[in-house]
Amino acid sequence: MWKIPVIIYFLFFTPTIALRAQVEWDLQKCITVALERNSNLRISKLDIDSKASDIHIARNERLPGISAFSNISSNFGQSQDIFGNNARNDNFNSNIGVSSNLSLFTFGRIKNNVLKAESTMKASQEDMELEKSNTRVEVVQAYLQVLLQKEIGRLMDSNTYFSALQVKKIQKSADAGAAALSVLYEAKASHHRDIQKQAMAEQDLDKSLLSLKQTMYLSDTVNIVVDDDISVIERLSMNYLDSERYLADLWTEHPLTKKYRYLNESLLADGKIIRSTRYPSVDLSVNVGSFYFNNLTSSFGKMAFMQQMRGNFSQQVTLSFSIPIYNKNMVKQNIQKNRYQLEQNVEQLALSKQKFYQQIEKYLVDCRNYERQLALTNDALASTQLAFSISQKSFEAGKISIYDLNNSRANLLTAESEVIQVRYNLIFAKLLVLIMTKGDI
Repeated sequence: MWKIPVIIYFLFFTPTIALRAQVEWDLQKCITVALERNSNLRISKLDIDSKASDIHIARNERLPGISAFSNISSNFGQSQDIFGNNARNDNFNSNIGVSSNLSLFTFGRIKNNVLKAESTMKASQEDMELEKSNTRVEVVQAYLQVLLQKEIGRLMDSNTYFSALQVKKIQKSADAGAAALSVLYEAKASHHRDIQKQAMAEQDLDKSLLSLKQTMYLSDTVNIVVDDDISVIERLSMNYLDSERYLADLWTEHPLTKKYRYLNESLLADGKIIRSTRYPSVDLSVNVGSFYFNNLTSSFGKMAFMQQMRGNFSQQVTLSFSIPIYNKNMVKQNIQKNRYQLEQNVEQLALSKQKFYQQIEKYLVDCRNYERQLALTNDALASTQLAFSISQKSFEAGKISIYDLNNSRANLLTAESEVIQVRYNLIFAKLLVLIMTKGDI
């Protein structure tokens, strides 16, 4: 006899345990997955790594270059000397050695190349931070859209359940002859309309879930269960007040500000590199090696190869000066172009700063407006709920028609939907302020 309760327990409670065991995806997990799988961020990371290599290349310019050389050649035929005498010049020759070159003085070109490469890499890092911030905004929007559609879906489920109960009650009255068939058919038609709205809500939920998965670069076949606890996100969104309070100081450390700061540093270094080409440069070269030569017309191999190589061993030290005289006015034009780029960055930063504050101001105004709208829609919902309760009792008492009851129920559904929509709009606006000012939530 004890086996029956155990079987019943497993039949009814095992699905519940499995459902609870399934890990729910909260907002932070969705953001983390999206950042890890974002293809643009991976490309940005490769770009940063590439620019880091440019820094090492620029720094290594300070080191001497060392190379070994060797060649073997043979000449056949005759040649004429300066006196007009012709003679055979068949010979076999080769040389071998090691050479090294070192830039001694470049008027700061190497130093500024390093600074330019470092600043360019830092600007790319700030670009990646901006991309991360945009990704967080996309995930937050998609995530809240899923929660909104789930709320609307539950609202439609409740509405459909109510209309089904209404059909049953009217069916009993119609069977007893207390209700007209037109009232019954209208109740059934209303119930079918609610089923249609329920199906549409389910379809919208599927679309929003697909959009969230695509934002996280996940396939639609991946099953995710979104955490429905909106209260956690609401508490999180309250941090936007700090952003509003310290908004004046946030711009100085914003990734967009830092990006243009580094771009300007790179351009300033590039300007110094351009100017350095006006000045002389000094290079040191060292060559160590030997050569072998044998005239084939006077018995090949008369002098041993190794004997010549040892005897012809030489060292050469060269100090070379490169003095620019005329470069077709290229330096002047490049300096002017560099100055234009700096001015363009200043204007672009000012424009970005203006747009940034305009967006923040808009979202802050949205927050205040949505807070007022939420209070008003809640008041309207309370009144609509009271009106529907009265309409329901009036219909049961036969004082109003089924059409009046359905109209009252439609008004209640609209009021509930408006409260949900405004609530989520408020949360999204607050989180936008938070992400734009701090980059994260």
